[in-house]
Amino acid sequence: MKKIIIGSIITAGLLLAGSAQARYIDKKTEANLVKICEAIKSNSKIKLHIAIRDSGINAKAVSKGLVCNGYDPVTFAMVNKAENTGKFMARMSKVDYDALLAKL
Repeated sequence: MKKIIIGSIITAGLLLAGSAQARYIDKKTEANLVKICEAIKSNSKIKLHIAIRDSGINAKAVSKGLVCNGYDPVTFAMVNKAENTGKFMARMSKVDYDALLAKL
């Protein structure tokens, strides 16, 4: 859980900071990013869609900048055997899910 929080903090910093300077991330944003990581792991596209919608962060930004336990969202889904959410995040980030799966 600690890794998810740390990854979420780093990701939120990347998404919210316009420059290299670190900014404070409020607890609500951090909690929303953790919920997105948990939804990815759950393998439920509905839970993932709701978590992204509730976060207020655009799905493409999440797919490009979120880090869950040190992995990008697609790899995190594959590591956790969450094929449905992995394919969804791959489509959002415009990467080939099958090619990434072959590399693992």
